[in-house]
Amino acid sequence: MKIHELYLYDEIVSEKYPGYDEELVGFTPNDLSEVLHGAESGDTVNLFVNSPGGSVFAAVAMTSEIKRARSKGIKVDAYVDGIAASAASFLIMACDAVHMYNGSMLMVHKPWNFCIGNANDFLKAAEELETIENGTCMPIYRSKLKCDEEELKALLANETWLSAKQSAEIFDIVLIDENKDVKSVMTDSVIAKFHYQNTPDDLIVRDKTQSVNNPEPEESKTEASEPEATVDLSQWEERISNLGGRR
Repeated sequence: MKIHELYLYDEIVSEKYPGYDEELVGFTPNDLSEVLHGAESGDTVNLFVNSPGGSVFAAVAMTSEIKRARSKGIKVDAYVDGIAASAASFLIMACDAVHMYNGSMLMVHKPWNFCIGNANDFLKAAEELETIENGTCMPIYRSKLKCDEEELKALLANETWLSAKQSAEIFDIVLIDENKDVKSVMTDSVIAKFHYQNTPDDLIVRDKTQSVNNPEPEESKTEASEPEATVDLSQWEERISNLGGRR
């Protein structure tokens, strides 16, 4: 009987990609399966998490790996060392138990994607996102849900950041009365990349490629332009709302 440790301290991706220093970054399903496949019945795999989230499809693939491991008698426990945001928040729900420390946070929101095209393309995209939420995310959340399902959906709709205590009121989570000293993964580029709107200010850190000692040169700053005319989108918002695909 062995204890294996795995650190999900990165963005969840299907394939790794070059970071700032060209070193490959990202946590993939292969990173998880490599450890799970090396475990045997009776072993425990501890998954330590500090992730801004990422690919919903990669996270779903990981939940399938976790479920297969559990069916073979392998115990998989998740520990939120820092943040489990977006896809990371439902990935951990596939584990046997989820543990959170005093300063840990969970963030839940509706899935999102990019779309380019005409009105029909956007309406189709809204339907697909609704299918992902109801057919993929919700069943995984539901496995540890303690509150009413409609309450959870309201939290998803508003991109909600939850403390450990608040998380334990909504999900079946084990609270650990201990602090973990880990650096926040919520850099300004991550927030921009994932279009997060409600990230708490005290979690945001500057990218290492930026410097507070090198502010934007005066000559590069321009005066604010006149605001553009407002476009009436109420008609399309109503149609998308009827699909349940608001974000």
